[in-house]
Amino acid sequence: MNPPEVKAWRKQARQKLLAARSAIAAPVREDLSRRLIERLRPVLKARPGPVSFYWPIKAEPDLKPLMRELDAAGVEVCLPVCVKLGEPLRFRRWTKGAKMARGFWDIPVPADPVEIAPRTLIAPIVGYDGLGYRLGYGGGFFDRTLAKRGDEAQAIGIGWSLFGLSTIHPQPHDIRMAAIVTEAGVRLQDAVPPASEVCYLDQADPAYAGFDTPAETAAKLCALVEQVPPERRPLLDYALWRLGAGSEPAAAPVPPVPLDAILPRIRDDALHAVIAALRDSLH
Repeated sequence: MNPPEVKAWRKQARQKLLAARSAIAAPVREDLSRRLIERLRPVLKARPGPVSFYWPIKAEPDLKPLMRELDAAGVEVCLPVCVKLGEPLRFRRWTKGAKMARGFWDIPVPADPVEIAPRTLIAPIVGYDGLGYRLGYGGGFFDRTLAKRGDEAQAIGIGWSLFGLSTIHPQPHDIRMAAIVTEAGVRLQDAVPPASEVCYLDQADPAYAGFDTPAETAAKLCALVEQVPPERRPLLDYALWRLGAGSEPAAAPVPPVPLDAILPRIRDDALHAVIAALRDSLH
């Protein structure tokens, strides 16, 4: 893809991912956030402070319980502040009970203007790929911030496994995360790859292990479109977008199949997480 094509693709991807994230039922998001915190806590123990978090907006993972926990343990916690569009972020100390003010886009920020320099930055992700590149909101704040800080700070991308993509089409200005943490696990970018593959299942025909092809999965999901309420439909739309399909019925419609019956036949982990989130959000 050339840069204009990448820009258009990313715009569409953000729309799909953000709509899907907002369509996850609140209790499901709370459970995902709790599981993510369990994964993140040991990662931060090995990282230097101060640690920059974020104030959750737009159905982002809520890490405030971990912020309070680290603050109580004596770890310096801070929050990013956008001073001007197109400039790197700045950071202010946060503590439990700190007076807050409204920053850009009405996002709460610490009212005390004293700035500190974090060495570990937690960056919320819209989507991510297997190489550790983060798809953000498009403003470039974290990339500019990391480029300015250089080796003085590293970023950890935070999100949910259902938003893992095959690629975000990284560009020269994109900066890889030091790690990606989701509720499903931790991907460290400096991890040593295995000497050899455990097996060659990835080279086998999907039917060998009982998996559906993407077209078969898409057909089954399309058969459920009318059964999914409008507030959860973006999750289904996102799943179909990942599969390269629209929400129109297949030329040869298949009878509706429960999501619990579809899940075991999905090979892709991220897609599996999408359908699981949809199922749990319908309960």
